[in-house]
Amino acid sequence: MDSLTQIVLGAACGEVVAGKKLGNRAMLWGAIGGTIPDLDVFASLFTDEIASTSFHRGFMHSFLFAALAPWVLARLTQWFYGDEIHRRRYYKAGAMTIWLLFYVGAAAGINFIPVLLGEGLSWYIMLPTVALGAYFAWKLWRDYWQRDLSMVQAPYRTWVALFFWSIFTHPILDCFTSWGTQIWQPFSDLRVQWCTISVVDPLATVPFMLALLVAARYARLSRLRAVWNWVGLAWFCAYLCIYTVWHKMQVNQIFEASLAAKNIPYSRYYTNPTIFNNIVWSGVAEGDTAYYFGQYGFKDRERAFTKISTIPKNHQLLNQKVPADSRAGHFLRWFTDGYYSVQPYRGDTLQVNDLRFGLLGDTLNGNNYVFPFLVFKNEKGEWDVLQNNQRRESMDANKSSFGDLWRRVKDGY
Repeated sequence: MDSLTQIVLGAACGEVVAGKKLGNRAMLWGAIGGTIPDLDVFASLFTDEIASTSFHRGFMHSFLFAALAPWVLARLTQWFYGDEIHRRRYYKAGAMTIWLLFYVGAAAGINFIPVLLGEGLSWYIMLPTVALGAYFAWKLWRDYWQRDLSMVQAPYRTWVALFFWSIFTHPILDCFTSWGTQIWQPFSDLRVQWCTISVVDPLATVPFMLALLVAARYARLSRLRAVWNWVGLAWFCAYLCIYTVWHKMQVNQIFEASLAAKNIPYSRYYTNPTIFNNIVWSGVAEGDTAYYFGQYGFKDRERAFTKISTIPKNHQLLNQKVPADSRAGHFLRWFTDGYYSVQPYRGDTLQVNDLRFGLLGDTLNGNNYVFPFLVFKNEKGEWDVLQNNQRRESMDANKSSFGDLWRRVKDGY
């Protein structure tokens, strides 16, 4: 899921393991542990699109990494506090800068959501985030920069347990989303994707985060601190494991019935919630020569996928040019799990659309694919892959699509 959710989950795990010993530092280090697996995105700075996309949610999201990394991180943390680095001015300045930049990025993302939904900037969101940012900066100055921080002592195994649970829960949570998480690396590149929740779902994250913030206000030995942390965990786990799974089961039944009602033959299908919510879902079914795409919302008047678009496979376009055993050919078939359509682009270049991520809207309209790739020959004469960012819909079209989605979430179709 998104980084904020992983941070909150990691912080809550850190509190469960070591809150009584470390106080808010347990939340801080749990948040860091919950972030570590997603550092694999920086592979894009050092390698090409195929390698970096394959590496994301790869080994650093595996159970083996979760089993090994905590032992190293625990030693580093003990060294960090043993040498009192946390009390030095240069470290404090760097840490404050990172946390403030993170807040600015998170606040910008939150304020951009209503823009994508077609409603423009919202003062109801902007003013609280600005006020909270000012409060956060003041707290950092008063309680962090000006304060002489205390010594930190905790057993080695406490640190190991803290990092294990904050890291181990990260790939488990990612398995509930799409994309695919390679939890069995390096022994298998099988990508687990249960697709019950969107990668960003405020209804799951915001109450969880608020409960955690309330817990952080209490002293480390206070009973209410543990109670509020468990309240947040209970909400999140119930939402994730009961509410979204129940929706997934319902959507699968409705999609099957809708395909049967329209006499559409298929061999398999894939369902996934749309971004920011768990109310409107997408479905794509695979036929012999085409895929069939539609959307359903739990507030729709009809209990059916009323509009189903036909998307020609055109797999022969890829098969005729790109060998299946080539690096690009293997990557595309593996990453998309076979749910892809192909269309000409320019010259010998093809566009391959990953249909697991659906369309911008409930029907095929021009080139409104969410996740298109370009397949082309690079300067070495080898077939290569890049995401096609140039041919995606304009910002106005995106805003219109997200606005339609938001209205459907609120009012149905």
